[in-house]
Amino acid sequence: MWEAWYGLEAANYLNDNSTLVADLFFAIESLAHNEGWPATGDYQLLDELIVWRTHGHLVIYQRLDDQQVVQITVIKPL
Repeated sequence: MWEAWYGLEAANYLNDNSTLVADLFFAIESLAHNEGWPATGDYQLLDELIVWRTHGHLVIYQRLDDQQVVQITVIKPL
């Protein structure tokens, strides 16, 4: 089963804004159920990174297919 792992910056952003970004958190967690591919929003593949716009935020992450992990590195409000 796929998992979502968070870098320090992304984890801090979600922790600091938890009540404001609950829908965003659940959208990110849903990546684990879709093998790392977004079910909503717009996304682009840039080399090994996926740049995803969803819930008023820019989320940058990697799909680590061999480990079945999405590594969330950046979350920024748009």
